[in-house]
Amino acid sequence: MNVSSASDYALQLLGDAAQGRAHSVFGTSFNVELAGELVHVGPDDQPLSCLGVAIAAGEMPCVLRAIEAGDAVAWDGARLVIQAASRPVSLLVAGAPVAHLSVPRVEGAPVGLDAAVAAAIADLDLAERIGLPWFGEERSVVALTSLARFSSMCLARELGERNPLREESATRAMRSAVEYLVGRGLGLTPSGDDVLCGYGCGLRLLYGGSGLAQTFFTAVAEVYPGKTTAVSEAYLKAICAGYANADYIDLCATLRAGEVAMLPARLSRVLEVGHTSGADGLLGFAAAFCCLI
Repeated sequence: MNVSSASDYALQLLGDAAQGRAHSVFGTSFNVELAGELVHVGPDDQPLSCLGVAIAAGEMPCVLRAIEAGDAVAWDGARLVIQAASRPVSLLVAGAPVAHLSVPRVEGAPVGLDAAVAAAIADLDLAERIGLPWFGEERSVVALTSLARFSSMCLARELGERNPLREESATRAMRSAVEYLVGRGLGLTPSGDDVLCGYGCGLRLLYGGSGLAQTFFTAVAEVYPGKTTAVSEAYLKAICAGYANADYIDLCATLRAGEVAMLPARLSRVLEVGHTSGADGLLGFAAAFCCLI
């Protein structure tokens, strides 16, 4: 079976050769674990995961019926082979179109994008959709406010208005927010982790992965190990390395191009992910633009 597309980050995770197992199987996709790294296999009618590869949507039900969590998996540098009980499932990755899912950066100081994002986010009723406790939950509001404040310090530095004392205070608050959010909530990817992934994507789009912004990614990398689910750890590791899922990359490309009219469609696509994951991620993404619900 041929793979429809593969993330460049997933190909890095796969490496040359590895042995592992089927980690988890869901209604429309599954994860394999190879040499300690999670790789996602999903249908090609959904946004490509930065952790994964995609196969034809019509073939996915047959594959899911065959495999179970724990099945042996082998990667030889070209094919991913799952040793399912009923029959081996072989996915040819070599030669598949490669999707480049590193988060791009806007050109120049990102002045004015916050207004466009705020206007589009306001129509989504995120407060009613997120899984993170919000109404009556002061700590969640403080955490998101701290992330937004940290982003404003990144912008100030971009504009040459650096204030070391305010940066130090904002960085401390950001670290506290990260510690509060990692692993916060239920599910395969807890809501707090989705917030951090969305925020990290917005931060990379606006300020790249160096300078003051890098202190956020350093904080996340220091906090998440052993504090959340294996799937969330994989996505947090990915955003720390500069990679996000295809729906976020499309959203970032729209903002870079200034195509404001396309924002509702891009945001809606992200919002469709998971039960609350899309909304939680967009809450974090908005905080990077200093927008709060």
